[in-house]
Amino acid sequence: MTGLLATPLADLTLLAIALGAVSANVLNIYSGALSFVAIGVKLPLTLRRAIVALGFGTIGFFLAWNGLSNVGRYENFLLIIAYWIAPWLAVFFCDQLLRRKPDEALLFDTKRTNWAGPVAMLAGMGISIWLFSNQTEYVGVVPSHVPAVGDLTFGTGRENTPAG
Repeated sequence: MTGLLATPLADLTLLAIALGAVSANVLNIYSGALSFVAIGVKLPLTLRRAIVALGFGTIGFFLAWNGLSNVGRYENFLLIIAYWIAPWLAVFFCDQLLRRKPDEALLFDTKRTNWAGPVAMLAGMGISIWLFSNQTEYVGVVPSHVPAVGDLTFGTGRENTPAG
């Protein structure tokens, strides 16, 4: 990509790409760290965000580094990560539609258990992956019969070339 550029411009381009990637992923790592802490993991208050962000950042770095040798495997990993989003949104929007107004007290009620949302999300993920996934490791029912449709798992709106 930078082979046609002068060396100083090529170096600046690569530096800008690296800094952009780090800047974009800082928000992802921080959000993931807060989500991990929110599930109830007890860490010292002053250090918990930093410890978890550093830990998950390190894990993410080594996962990405491991994926460099096989881009197809890394793409499959990213697709699998993305497969939870559409079922989660479906559960979230159904909850909003049924409740009509949010009840923030439910977020802090540790005695209340409601398995309907997680079960619905897991069922949605399982069915969508089984029917519509199109990866090198697994091809779902629909893409195996109609390969031109690609990977429809992510909310049936994600476009992907068929595995092959």
